[in-house]
Amino acid sequence: MKRFLALFVAVIMLFAAGCSSKPSESAKNTEPSQTSDPNAAEQKISEKPIEVSWFFMSNTPYTGDEEIFKTIQKYTNIKIKPISVARADYTQKLNTMLASGSLPDLMTLSSDNADRYGPQGAFLDLTSYMEAGKLDNYKAMLEKYPPAMDLTRSPNGKYYGAPRMYDVPYRADEVMLGRTDIFAKNNLSTKFETFDDLYNTLVQLKKLYPDSYPYFVRWGTSHLIGNQAYYRGTSNTFYLDDVEQKYLFGPESQAYKDTLVYLNKLYSEGLLNPNFATITDEEWNELLATNKGFVTFDYPQVGDEIVQQMGSKIPQGFEFTAMLQPAYNNKRVGTGVLSGYLGSYKVISNQSKYKDELVNFLNWMYSPEGIDAMQFGIEGESYQKNSDGTVKFLKDFQTPATPNGTIKNAGLNDQSLFSVVNQAAINTFELNGAAMKKSVAFLEENKGFGKPTFGAKFSDANAKKEYTDLKTAIDTYVEEASVNVIIGKQSIDTWDSQVVPQVKKLGSDRALELINKAYDETFKK
Repeated sequence: MKRFLALFVAVIMLFAAGCSSKPSESAKNTEPSQTSDPNAAEQKISEKPIEVSWFFMSNTPYTGDEEIFKTIQKYTNIKIKPISVARADYTQKLNTMLASGSLPDLMTLSSDNADRYGPQGAFLDLTSYMEAGKLDNYKAMLEKYPPAMDLTRSPNGKYYGAPRMYDVPYRADEVMLGRTDIFAKNNLSTKFETFDDLYNTLVQLKKLYPDSYPYFVRWGTSHLIGNQAYYRGTSNTFYLDDVEQKYLFGPESQAYKDTLVYLNKLYSEGLLNPNFATITDEEWNELLATNKGFVTFDYPQVGDEIVQQMGSKIPQGFEFTAMLQPAYNNKRVGTGVLSGYLGSYKVISNQSKYKDELVNFLNWMYSPEGIDAMQFGIEGESYQKNSDGTVKFLKDFQTPATPNGTIKNAGLNDQSLFSVVNQAAINTFELNGAAMKKSVAFLEENKGFGKPTFGAKFSDANAKKEYTDLKTAIDTYVEEASVNVIIGKQSIDTWDSQVVPQVKKLGSDRALELINKAYDETFKK
């Protein structure tokens, strides 16, 4: 449920220079071969060794010598030249790259970017490859999890990307997490019945640790407000209401106003980190590891990852695991889960000389062999499967279960790289970690899990553009007004008289009309 919304400027004459140059013989054939016999022996991913570039987000730099890239080369004959970009720089560098028209062979990016730039000619149209049976593994995985096929299709009816898929009933997304060792030490409950209970606990922590910010968040203002609003049954933008099965606009609700009042109280009393809009991952890690941050919303694996990242800085007895989020108006919202489709795509550049080979590569990543390879490495060299289906690593990889492993950056189970995660991978990488295992058990025991939800997919490109333009302007305005309330620059009393009318002028009603029409079409209401 990570929420990253990127705004890209319009690109004029996109890829004009690339399209005007004379393509190589390999690049001329942008359609799958029509002479291949579907009953013939399976072809190799690449008949000859090739090297391709791959752009993706990673806070840990890659060189291309890591286990994951050795694995890919072993199975596919494709050598990867990674272009890994830190989260903080990713949006700007991707924007610059798209505007320049000079693209790497393969890219990991959002579905919105694939839908926008694919029809403009930036990315390879995968539709004909699907129709020719060249993406059979890919297609089968999408069909296994409705409505993944419809959600992957771009507004023009074509397929430009290969989405990340969670081949599991559910996988925990963001949850309320806390320094449960500190809570136990001070006899504090980790189950909050109301938001007042949470507030009173934060006050107690502030008294015990005066130089702390008991409630601390990262990843910007939207992440701060979005999670608080979600657990009140609303949102900081347009959202799908599970009960009514239609989109509503969260900032018009009383629950959203209550969210801002609550965050203002935390901010004004020093209970919330004041740099919530700009804090880096490194700064967030430091607060957590030095007893200066105690409660947050984040993904539960971080309880194990932080131990690997901070090493000797972690205090003795450190534990960072799930807590039970408060109820709002006597209703507790289940924490978000992932299952099936996720809109993080792999796309192939139309400029690549190796289109057919990369189509085969994408398809391979959805095959049983490819799924295991991207998660565990080379079978017999990197890992072996036990008789009970569990995985045993044959190399000293650092994982949540083996935090002292000497191979610290293998690239296995990297969500920017793999296309499918299955239960074996979750059991190996997540549920083997002490913190993750405890978090999942705690949430299961307290019935804290929700169910996966899927939003609308526009079939009309013009309607999507209109909605996106309206939403961007509205979200930008609402976030600025929300921050002003949180930091005390603007009174919540002005919300209904000033903010909501301005939102109406910006077109919130029209945006709701558009997104609800798209939702009805997506799910064939």
